[in-house]
Amino acid sequence: MFAIFCSLLITGCALTTSAASYDYSASIECLAEPLRPQYKGGVVETRNSIPAWTDGMCLDVGKLQQENRKRCRNTRVELWIDSVSLKPFTRTEWQEQQNKSINRVRKRNIRIHVTDQKGVKLQGANITINQIRPHFPLGCSTTEAILNHKAYQDWFTPRFTITSFNNEMKWYYTERAPQQENYTVPDAMVSFFKKNKISIRGHTILWASVNVTQHWVKILPPKEILNAAVRRIGSVVSRYLGDVIVWDVMNENLHNSFYEDKLGPNASAMFYQIARALDPQIPLFINEYNTLEFPLDMRVIPSKIVEYIREIRSFPGNEHITMRIGLQGHFWRKPNVSLMRATLDVLGTTSIPIWLTELDTKRGPTQAAQLEEVMREAFSHPAVEGIIVWGGWKPTGCNQTCLTDKNYDVLPKGCAVMCLIDSNFKNLPAGDVVDKLISEWKTSNVTGVTDGDGVFEHRVFLGEYSVTYSHPRIPRPLEKTFNVTNGEGPFELLVAS
Repeated sequence: MFAIFCSLLITGCALTTSAASYDYSASIECLAEPLRPQYKGGVVETRNSIPAWTDGMCLDVGKLQQENRKRCRNTRVELWIDSVSLKPFTRTEWQEQQNKSINRVRKRNIRIHVTDQKGVKLQGANITINQIRPHFPLGCSTTEAILNHKAYQDWFTPRFTITSFNNEMKWYYTERAPQQENYTVPDAMVSFFKKNKISIRGHTILWASVNVTQHWVKILPPKEILNAAVRRIGSVVSRYLGDVIVWDVMNENLHNSFYEDKLGPNASAMFYQIARALDPQIPLFINEYNTLEFPLDMRVIPSKIVEYIREIRSFPGNEHITMRIGLQGHFWRKPNVSLMRATLDVLGTTSIPIWLTELDTKRGPTQAAQLEEVMREAFSHPAVEGIIVWGGWKPTGCNQTCLTDKNYDVLPKGCAVMCLIDSNFKNLPAGDVVDKLISEWKTSNVTGVTDGDGVFEHRVFLGEYSVTYSHPRIPRPLEKTFNVTNGEGPFELLVAS
């Protein structure tokens, strides 16, 4: 009920985008006194039919009930309201708000100053700006199929700056029998992506589910389970030290508790500590599903995520551990983007960056549209730091049988939920959405000339850029690379002949 109520609240936070910008703040603490109303109050319709913010209003007393007439459990307070209506956002208004946020948090002005060798400002210098690499990590999962399919490589490498392996780094893949490790495939994949300057998310060191834990691990006594798990952490983290940029340490630990059941309540906190000791430079993730997808899964509501992070950090030695919140985003039902925004707002109060780590939407005629809806909401939210689309291709996952099956609830065995490309490596509708957003969220081929102060200014997406500049007083066109990061005011770049 709390999640449903949050969704209702968030839908009405800014009923008219021209009236006020959306406030992404939230509170996760119990307060002795209520906060003052945001924007000096709520949005109401005045007698003149003008939507306006207000810090108070009189309401006739009535009763607000759910349509199904179910009552809230364990409640001591009821809300009584009369003569109140809610005006939902239109899709256009919602997208306008997203675009405002994107412009604010994903972009920055650059100001290029061009001078000659003596420092004289050059008016009329020709400027061309092109993005080399975006700042925001937008990636796609992949499988070992990329090693043997040149067409798959050619499709993947120009698009994405980061990847996550579907299975190839998982413990059950690299050590199917005790003390018989085989890293041949993940080693080759790491080598390929390093060669192509594509970052890698380490997924995953351990998985808390008993269903995916190797049989030989499950039958060990607790002490030997601990030894095997510690050996696994040391093996995979040390092997890929400097090769991965983050690690999922304990996958889906709020839904599952294999290691806590066997080793005690601090098992995961201890494993985070070991991983941090082996590679102290990179962030360590929790990685859970249903927080965004299904609000009635009470195991992973935002307060449970916050509580879990506090438990990890309260373990002696973990106080300053660098963490990230991984929300998988397997949308097996229609996405509720208002709930999604409310959830991100609450988790954003932790100041811990959030990633969508395994994003896909349900197979069917609306899959691509729903994927775009979720990606736009995530990219526009200031608390979100990266997105991984769960679209790793393999021949058995996106073949003709998979793509033509119309039973969207139960897919044929081995078929992927979401395919970006077919067996000929041609885009499917979901792939077109990803391409459209990659193109939309970058700045390329910007041209202009410097003004009387020798300055050219433009607003760009954050990222790495090259600028080419020329002028009659410069012997030949020159080029310089630079990196536009978050910051206050314009990014100032000085270039000279």
